[in-house]
Amino acid sequence: MGKIGDWRIPMGPYTPPQLVVAAVGAFLLIRTVTWWAPVLGPLPVVVWAVAIWAARHSRIAGRSPFLVAADAASLLIAPRGGRIAGRAVRPMRPVVMTGSFTVEEAPGEESAVEAPAVRGDLRPEAEFRSLSIFEPRSRDPLPDPLPAAPVTGPALTPLQQMLAAASAAHTQKGEPS
Repeated sequence: MGKIGDWRIPMGPYTPPQLVVAAVGAFLLIRTVTWWAPVLGPLPVVVWAVAIWAARHSRIAGRSPFLVAADAASLLIAPRGGRIAGRAVRPMRPVVMTGSFTVEEAPGEESAVEAPAVRGDLRPEAEFRSLSIFEPRSRDPLPDPLPAAPVTGPALTPLQQMLAAASAAHTQKGEPS
């Protein structure tokens, strides 16, 4: 900028940051001339000229101050959630959750050793009950669990038999196992 045909602006060409500093500085100097002229003389005009010269090669993180200001302005006017396909992203509206959920009952003391998958006589209705989130919970006690069936599994290996016998011997003597 700064060339019209063969004529060139003195000390030009000028960069956009220089033109912005020159315009803003000129506006401020003209509006406040009655404050600084009687006290400081030509010093503010010299500082303004040095600021125009310094703005020629100024960089902010390797970028022109004009581009940094343009990016800052676009950031300020951008939608908060960003854009997708050119449209502003809006937060999703809340959805009321209705329905029920399942509560699993805790096993009793006597059935703590048994795995529910092994017990063949246990009905699923005895272990689970459905509660609605809109109905108050009843204070009625839960039904008693069905009697425990014996746990059947594969035969013990010789090592397991030896460890079980040693544990039983320690228990009879009163020693902790």
